[in-house]
Amino acid sequence: MTCPVSPQATRSVDAIAASSRETRGAVERFERVGGSVLFGLFGVGLFDQPMLPPVSAALEATGRARNQPWERAARTAAADQLIYHGDDAERDAESRRLMVLHRDVKGVGPDGERYSALNPHAWNWILYSTFFVQRGAYLALTGDRRSPATDQAIWDHYLSKTRGLHLPGNSQPIANYADLTVHYDRMISELRATPALEAATATVRRAPRPDFLPALAAPLWWVSAPTFGYIAMVLGCGIMHPEVRAKMPITWTARQDRHFRVLTAALRLAYDRLPASITDSPMARNRRKYERLVDRYRAVGLTSFAPETGADRSRRRVRG
Repeated sequence: MTCPVSPQATRSVDAIAASSRETRGAVERFERVGGSVLFGLFGVGLFDQPMLPPVSAALEATGRARNQPWERAARTAAADQLIYHGDDAERDAESRRLMVLHRDVKGVGPDGERYSALNPHAWNWILYSTFFVQRGAYLALTGDRRSPATDQAIWDHYLSKTRGLHLPGNSQPIANYADLTVHYDRMISELRATPALEAATATVRRAPRPDFLPALAAPLWWVSAPTFGYIAMVLGCGIMHPEVRAKMPITWTARQDRHFRVLTAALRLAYDRLPASITDSPMARNRRKYERLVDRYRAVGLTSFAPETGADRSRRRVRG
């Protein structure tokens, strides 16, 4: 005698399968956004990092963020590409390099408090901030609706990519997404309008001419830079937590809110319509091509080395 499967059980299995497809799709889209050149347009969202006083003190001590903004941005972008889109060996090597180099970032800030880049409070703040910026850009560019399941799935994915940057023991990043949001909300009370934040904001508003642009392009740069800076400010601040945005040295109005909606709608259209070969970063484009080649070569192989039967030959002729 067989046990009948109830309609409720069938619906439960179907719901689990649908949820699994939803979370896999969200992770794939989150990953693709992280490998898109359009992601960089939301970089001002990272300005919650220098709002934390010890982070600001470290940035001001080195002076690179203030005095070499383009060079530092290029180095940060390169490291991110290796960690998020490189293979395991490159990801681990880059993570180890960053951990070692940050050991030298320590001292005493203007407030008399000691700071260290590898202090878990500050170090994990950088990881959390970076995740929320990628998450904000992912939602803006895809129009996906968030859910507890997809939020946890993309956070798990991010943690797996950054595992080489995790501190040991109790200093590891928060694992549960719901707990992460509670922690982030609690951290907002520690954020300030710091010197590093003021310098970063001024750089976006009046960005110096990048070294990769020839001197002949200087007049065009000075004319267009304020517009580009405004777009970057609107997009980055638009994905910020509202209470964090309120601490930015800008005035966010209904006008900026409208501009954010228009800009994200246009970027979403471009993201949807333009081929990935155009919007992907070089590393992501190369990774996608590699994965296609792997799939192609795997498709050539047999599924069994057992002697072929007449039925196997018939199926092969049909497929051919």
